[in-house]
Amino acid sequence: MRIYAERFLPWIMEKALDRPVFRDQRRTALLPARGRVLEVGFGFGASLDAYPAAGVVAVTALDPNPGMQRRARRRIAGSPVPVRSVRGFAEALPFPRAVFDTVVSNWTLCSLRHLPESLCEIRRVLAPGGTFLFLEHGLAASPRLARMQRFLTPLQRRIAGGCRLDVDIEAAIRSAGFRIEALERYQSAWTPRALAQMCRGLARPS
Repeated sequence: MRIYAERFLPWIMEKALDRPVFRDQRRTALLPARGRVLEVGFGFGASLDAYPAAGVVAVTALDPNPGMQRRARRRIAGSPVPVRSVRGFAEALPFPRAVFDTVVSNWTLCSLRHLPESLCEIRRVLAPGGTFLFLEHGLAASPRLARMQRFLTPLQRRIAGGCRLDVDIEAAIRSAGFRIEALERYQSAWTPRALAQMCRGLARPS
């Protein structure tokens, strides 16, 4: 599984998530990004093209997968914003308290092994007045579709690096002590329905 996770999965994720439909969604989600940014689950680095040209001082790119970090090198080298790549896990962020103005999560919360602890860590490293920007897929409002998501989640976790289809993103963020100030739910085009239930928003520590 390590060979799959570090060599094949990064390639699959880039092919799947670098399509125009997802680039547009990232660009909208990241418009409020400012100052010192931490991106949790940086992956192959597609978000670097989506950050606003003005306002972002530097990006710290956190990912636990060395294969993803290798995949991101080309994009980091071409970034107009300074980027520091760090290998680490969201549930134990290797940073002091209150050092980032913005924390970003793009299709990452679904795959975190310890989601409540990770969200508490995100809150810990946010500076006073900082923002948490999230773009995620999650549990559907439709009971019938939600049942399908729960049924498919064990398979999805095996083939997609731990990704779960049945995470209630809004509830998890609120439970971690965040106040959600903007929230948009929508169904993404060109995506299977079980994966298409998107949740995009902005939150601040309560």
